[in-house]
Amino acid sequence: ALTNGLTKCGLIAGRDYTLFMPAPSSDDEKLAANMQTLLDANVALVVAQTKSAARVAVKMTRDVPVVLGAFNGDPAQEGIVTSLEQPGGNVTGTYYLGQAGAEKRCTLLMELAPHVRRVGVLMNPRSAFSRELGFEAVTIAHHMGLNASEIGAVEPAFVEHAFADAKAKGIEAIVTVTGADMYALREAIANAAWQQQMPAVMGSIGFAELGGLAKLGPDIPVLWRRMATAHVVPILRGEPPSRLPMIGLDRFELEINLITAAHLNLAVSDDLRGR
Repeated sequence: ALTNGLTKCGLIAGRDYTLFMPAPSSDDEKLAANMQTLLDANVALVVAQTKSAARVAVKMTRDVPVVLGAFNGDPAQEGIVTSLEQPGGNVTGTYYLGQAGAEKRCTLLMELAPHVRRVGVLMNPRSAFSRELGFEAVTIAHHMGLNASEIGAVEPAFVEHAFADAKAKGIEAIVTVTGADMYALREAIANAAWQQQMPAVMGSIGFAELGGLAKLGPDIPVLWRRMATAHVVPILRGEPPSRLPMIGLDRFELEINLITAAHLNLAVSDDLRGR
């Protein structure tokens, strides 16, 4: 999405810019090493793809522009920028409110499976950010009248056991937190949910296509294309990031797999089909 956005603005890779892409990681030490590699290469700007990466990048430089790619949360409230309209400093970019997504996914689950009362919130226990989102999602679910608890999975190989263990404990359905680590598990989550006959709702792109019951989450490619045109290109052309307002997501994308719904004996209302 980023390179497509740059191409639409007339910037060609290899001619107008060079893209450095260190190996992705959710580990802060590895992220810091990646960031140092980029700084040593004297890059013109850094695009931070995850919240953890954003925090590391902002901590390590006040000079090189940092562009947030779909930051999960309010960057102003979290002290990353001065304000959404006038970021100040060397940071700008795009963001979405993941907490709002957690409430929407719980609401969707209750519409699709109104009999469900015990819900597992899947997160990555090795990621402080994922644990934070998991705690928030459990709190939201409790306020909505659901009996919710956290369950953890770090790698695809752990997902099947996590689902089997959750079902053995009486958990009836799964809602996941957002983030790159959950995105990496989406196929394993879809498969485990099918095998255990458990409704699962997550926010990652492609989850429904892979056999998951429903995807309700931010349209990340849209944010990345907006970031390319509204932030990356202007910065490359000399505009300071402090003058470029943050751009937030104004809609969530809903996808429901009707085959999976039938497999789970769940009725999908005409209202849901029309959204």
